[in-house]
Amino acid sequence: MIRYRKTEPLYDEEGRLRFTGLRPGDLAKTVLLPGDPHRCELISRQFRDARFIGQRSTFAAYTGFTENGTPVSVVSSGMGCMCVSLAMEEFAHLGVENVIRVGTCAGLQPDIAPGTISIATGCVRGEGASLEYVPIEYPAVADYRLVSCLKDAAEELKENYILGLYRSHDAFYMESMAAHEGLWDRMDLWQAANVVSEENESGTLFPLGYLLGIRAASACVVLGYMLADHDPNGLSNYPVYGDPAYLEQRVNAETKIILKAVDLLEERQYEI
Repeated sequence: MIRYRKTEPLYDEEGRLRFTGLRPGDLAKTVLLPGDPHRCELISRQFRDARFIGQRSTFAAYTGFTENGTPVSVVSSGMGCMCVSLAMEEFAHLGVENVIRVGTCAGLQPDIAPGTISIATGCVRGEGASLEYVPIEYPAVADYRLVSCLKDAAEELKENYILGLYRSHDAFYMESMAAHEGLWDRMDLWQAANVVSEENESGTLFPLGYLLGIRAASACVVLGYMLADHDPNGLSNYPVYGDPAYLEQRVNAETKIILKAVDLLEERQYEI
């Protein structure tokens, strides 16, 4: 049987990995993965004894503990699947076991309230980075153990959430509130197939996690209904974006769910 082999680590003259700038010992075995470095700092505020590890390019890193004392790190990936692939390859060299994306997404179903937490069960691979690793027939599935912990954490914290399929893509201006003409035609298939959310990272995160032996999952704040301009009720696109304070509040709520899930994962002691 042919098995995927990890790359050889590329270190700089200071002993740091080439792209993330991280060294062995910098990260906990569980890493939260937002895209935005600013959001990385925001998330770290919920850590106990958080310490800033450093930043190289889009990769800002903090390590600390949950309130229950479970070690946890947060590293920003930057936007898109190529950045995620860089992070995941280097996480594998650092012994990371679990990665949970902390993000935002656009709703593809009109009945999802803006601000809802969306937990992915799997992802349509509409991006290109994952094709560099495996053919399109290879599934992009979130780790069931992490999904279970996220679901149970949301219920314990009494937060509204949805479970469902994401779709990842590469071209923001083709599939967003700023989309070129023809958005409805491009999205009609995925809406009809009951895909719940559009975002930019999970299509590579899930299969690469499986190939590298890293559990991977995603939880995102739904910003709004991306096809609102076509909706007879006249819903506005992405209303969460229009209220930065509310967006921060929802990211904080999402982070609480994920940190509770990290504690549940530690308690359950799943085998890798």
